[in-house]
Amino acid sequence: MTIEIAAAAALSHASATGPTGAPVQVGYGVSLTDFGGFQQALARLEARPAAPSSEAAQQLIKPFEHINNEAAQLSADAKLAQSGTREMSPGQIVALTVRSTEFMFHCQLTSNIANRTSDGLQQLFRQQS
Repeated sequence: MTIEIAAAAALSHASATGPTGAPVQVGYGVSLTDFGGFQQALARLEARPAAPSSEAAQQLIKPFEHINNEAAQLSADAKLAQSGTREMSPGQIVALTVRSTEFMFHCQLTSNIANRTSDGLQQLFRQQS
């Protein structure tokens, strides 16, 4: 449940349950003024359209899009195999396992590259300061 829903429920003196019927839970020390201030801050926010991404940002996102597409394809193939009326052959099981392992390798490789890039940028900023 979001803070906004909890704040609206608390401000309108609603019952102890939220809109879904689940109990509203908040941490210790929360008061109605906290909820009121939060709701006022949300009301002051101005929604702006996002600027189109630059070519560099699009190139940075490409590996993540590839991983996302690979995961979607692997998931679709696994669901198709699971819902099939006949059992998978040993060759199909091995092929699905190999593709899963390849997917994990791509995830680890992308994560490693992102971590090393982050470390390099941190070191660059430390050197310049």
